[in-house]
Amino acid sequence: MRVVCLAALAAISVSPAVVSFSWAQSLEPPPPPPGMNVPDWALPQSSTHKQVPPPADFHRPSVSFNSAVGQFDGQTDVGGSLVPGSASYDPAGKTYTINSAGYNIWYQRDEFRYLWKKMSGDVSLAASVNWPHMDDFHDRKVVLIFRDSLDDDSRQIMAAQHGSGMVHISWRADKGGQMTDVEYRSARQPHLGTDEKGPQSFHPTRIGIEKKGDQFQLYISWQGEPLHAEGAPVTFRTDGPVYVGIGFTSHLAAQVLTAKVGDVVVENRAGAVR
Repeated sequence: MRVVCLAALAAISVSPAVVSFSWAQSLEPPPPPPGMNVPDWALPQSSTHKQVPPPADFHRPSVSFNSAVGQFDGQTDVGGSLVPGSASYDPAGKTYTINSAGYNIWYQRDEFRYLWKKMSGDVSLAASVNWPHMDDFHDRKVVLIFRDSLDDDSRQIMAAQHGSGMVHISWRADKGGQMTDVEYRSARQPHLGTDEKGPQSFHPTRIGIEKKGDQFQLYISWQGEPLHAEGAPVTFRTDGPVYVGIGFTSHLAAQVLTAKVGDVVVENRAGAVR
């Protein structure tokens, strides 16, 4: 039996400054489809190898669909991605399949496919993420997210799992404001390859987030152990009903990728994350 040491790395990030990346060739994202007009700030594969915040006044209207899916009452392409997303639910496998383009869920606005329901009070939300194609773009991410609205720049708090295996809890405290995050990743394992921050970690088994009043707690199962609290809770004020649900972005403005999200728990009480 091989014992893997887990080292949680916490990093607070609030600056809207340019973030530079340098990917190994195998992790290069594909170019956008021919004829697709994608702004340079939304291209992680641009010649500068940088992803920058969108212009301060840039917005696209979200596109909602009056169709329930699984436990959720509606679904929305938040931020009106250049390529529409889609979602379905397999009740036998208790699994959601979410297809989405979208350059990011970050900075002062977001683009992603969102499955949601409106809820008040305490909430427990948990899920297991499965990547059908492990070699897809490493920075794609599934989120368990609470939002004030369906606007692209809504206040929000979320737990996210990246394609690289990194997990974070992050929040946008003000509408149109920048995101803050605390990141966690497992001990480095060089045989799994590299991402922009070094040797790649393995993938958590399950993640969760619990709302108890205005306290939000991240939960992680790294290797199949019961979900356990990771880090300290984050204080995030909510007033009245909020949108609660699961979402996915490919992190590529014009490229649709796929995530599968299984065994979702969404309960209107604290203490039910499992």
